[in-house]
Amino acid sequence: MIKKEIVITSLGNTIEWFDFGLFIFMAPIIGAKFFPHTSAVNATIQALMVFAGGFLCRPLGGIFFGYFGDTRGRAKTLRISILIITISTFLVGVLPSYDEIGFAAPILFIFLRLIQGISIGGEYSGIMIYLAESAPTKKRGFITSFAAIGANLGFLLAALTLMVLNLIFVKEEIISWAWRLPFILIGLPGSLFIYYRFKLAETRVYSNLQKKHLIEPMPFIAAIKFAPLQLLKILGLTCMGSTFYYVFFGFMPTYLEHYIGFAPQSALTIESIMLIAMLITVPLAGMCGDYFTRKKMLIITSIAIILLVFPCFYLIQSKSILLVVLALGIATILSSLEQGNTLALVVENCPLNVRYSGIAFTYNLGNALFGGSMPLIVSLMTEKIGIISPCYYLIFMASITLITSFTLLSNNQSLRALRHLTPLSMQKNSQ
Repeated sequence: MIKKEIVITSLGNTIEWFDFGLFIFMAPIIGAKFFPHTSAVNATIQALMVFAGGFLCRPLGGIFFGYFGDTRGRAKTLRISILIITISTFLVGVLPSYDEIGFAAPILFIFLRLIQGISIGGEYSGIMIYLAESAPTKKRGFITSFAAIGANLGFLLAALTLMVLNLIFVKEEIISWAWRLPFILIGLPGSLFIYYRFKLAETRVYSNLQKKHLIEPMPFIAAIKFAPLQLLKILGLTCMGSTFYYVFFGFMPTYLEHYIGFAPQSALTIESIMLIAMLITVPLAGMCGDYFTRKKMLIITSIAIILLVFPCFYLIQSKSILLVVLALGIATILSSLEQGNTLALVVENCPLNVRYSGIAFTYNLGNALFGGSMPLIVSLMTEKIGIISPCYYLIFMASITLITSFTLLSNNQSLRALRHLTPLSMQKNSQ
């Protein structure tokens, strides 16, 4: 695969996660801007509920974009998704606040988040598929890991952007208007990604499906009807990764600031260091999966998360910077191992000609149910139960993924295309 294609495809994903990072990190400010003024905690909860609502639209977007991805091509679908994400993110930055237009503000804000959720339903899963299908078989894990690199880069840029805002502007200016700048400025690189997306070639896997007349006219229905077990496996794979990542690398700056007592700059600095490290460790984890098999790597990772999540949280409660860095360093390695292997596993365990529809719906459903709700769940559990309570939820989710891992294809194999809508055609090969 051409290196430029990897960069172009994976970096489009960066906009999506840059927006996610900004939204989570600035939830208290955004909540206060677009919702009726009650209390800071309620404003944050309301903003996180909208965040979760956007995630709930991702499965719907998965059905919509999955249809076009399986019937019209992977590359064409990725062009549409990046266009919608860029425009909707920009509009959040220019949207009038509640003080300016009243209840129209939360309505328009929620609408934009739902539109973003729908478009993201085709973006991240489409990138996973495009990279996996374009990669050589022996480098599939490494190449596919670039989708996760784009996501981590987005979170990193969001953290760095907030650090820059805090250096340039005083707190009152950020709350008043400067928080809008990152959302507005993202339109510039977004336009560049849109331009290059139109230069992407179609994957060889999809081209072969066309030549062999294996394109499914109703791919989502075919996936539900003839590959339900495969879809359940994909759902199981999302449990651990979505919850663990959003706790340790999405909500953690807010957690460190509001519950542990760290200064905002310190929390963002630690977060940035871990995300920079992840840009290196995720592709290394993908290479390990290519060599040792992804199934083995995910089983080991699931067990490690179950055993280590409690110690990590206890280290964080110490309020010592060194111990917090140690805890998040362990979490970085564990999350990297998960990201570097899960994405390729998801693609390999879905039949070729219903792959976009099956993955876009099921993977997004898992992320909507488990990932999108995670910041809200962590906030509520911490407030109502205790500061360590999120550990129990993470262990439960990791256990589901561990059980699922034992049912996956071995030796980095892939499923064939569905043929004539019969489950007998779903046989293994080394595609």
